[in-house]
Amino acid sequence: MTSLKQLGRCVLAVICGVTLGCGGGNSRPATVAVSGSVMYDGKPVEGAEVVFWGKNAPKDASGVTDKDGKFTLSMFEPNDGCLPGENVVVITKKDSSAAAPVITPDQMLNDPTAMAKAAAQQSKNKSSGPKSLIPEKYSSKSSSPLKADVSATNNSFPFTLTD
Repeated sequence: MTSLKQLGRCVLAVICGVTLGCGGGNSRPATVAVSGSVMYDGKPVEGAEVVFWGKNAPKDASGVTDKDGKFTLSMFEPNDGCLPGENVVVITKKDSSAAAPVITPDQMLNDPTAMAKAAAQQSKNKSSGPKSLIPEKYSSKSSSPLKADVSATNNSFPFTLTD
């Protein structure tokens, strides 16, 4: 009987330890709400992906511009912003009409060469993917000249892109 009581106490201790140890609150770093806008050729850029890469951040923060070129960043949850500190900013906007043609299953059944024709057309276009609608220099961490030093008082960033 004593060993049964000891076993029960051990099980109870393990359950308490797991419950208290694993449910212990939010371990994420504090973020700062960040918003901004993207302009190119004097016009707002709609549908651009904006990514902030923090120097010591566990992950990037990103957002997509609306019709007015405005964005808000999300890191862990929608619109929670990013970590304070220095960031390299990457902005991309691709022309989806230049993407590879989509081949439906019916097309493949009716024309076994449809896939080969689509590949040949893609090769003919000399495009390995969608064309960038903004200057390529903004599309990678290594080439982007854009920086943002985020803080609680400095959290709105208007970006005007140039050629």
